[in-house]
Amino acid sequence: MLEGIEHIILDLGGVIINLNHELTYSAFRQLFPYHHQEIHNKLSVLQLVEKYETNQVSTHEFIQYFKGFNSSVSDDQIIEAWNKMLLDIPLERIRLIERISKKYQVYLLSNTNELHYDAIEKYYQKLTRNSTFKSLFKESYLSYQVGLRKPNPEIFQYLIRDAQLKPENTLFIDDSMEHINSALTLNINAQHLNLNQHQSLISLFDGY
Repeated sequence: MLEGIEHIILDLGGVIINLNHELTYSAFRQLFPYHHQEIHNKLSVLQLVEKYETNQVSTHEFIQYFKGFNSSVSDDQIIEAWNKMLLDIPLERIRLIERISKKYQVYLLSNTNELHYDAIEKYYQKLTRNSTFKSLFKESYLSYQVGLRKPNPEIFQYLIRDAQLKPENTLFIDDSMEHINSALTLNINAQHLNLNQHQSLISLFDGY
């Protein structure tokens, strides 16, 4: 898998941090018991999450969308519900990234948003006490900062161009087959992390 590889690009959710989207759905059902289905449907129709993750919608606008269904719900309650899906980052994954970073340039490429990334950064700093999540990587490419989102090939092209990488020397790891296929169209080596088969980042580098 690593023969000829000089650069590794890692996804965030499901690869580095564990997620449970149902916890967020459940939290919003509790906050908006009479509107949760309408909220879910409109989120999809308006593509609000996708727009938030590409900075077409600000954090304030994103929060106000939910408050439009019940203005008595506080900003903090909405933020807490939105962040419920974020679980833990196992220490062994952090140690693995630190270890492979000694030989390869490791990059982060994530579809994420300001609220989630800020929460992850705070969690990581509390967990490690003396470092930032960002410092784990040579560079981080976050959808809400670059205005592009996987599986759009343009976000891979942007990263390759900005970091001055060669696709043939680059390995991309993601838990979405759609994202993997997009990277492959650009001749980037790609490895699917199959969470349904209980694969983990650790298992991909077993024996490394």
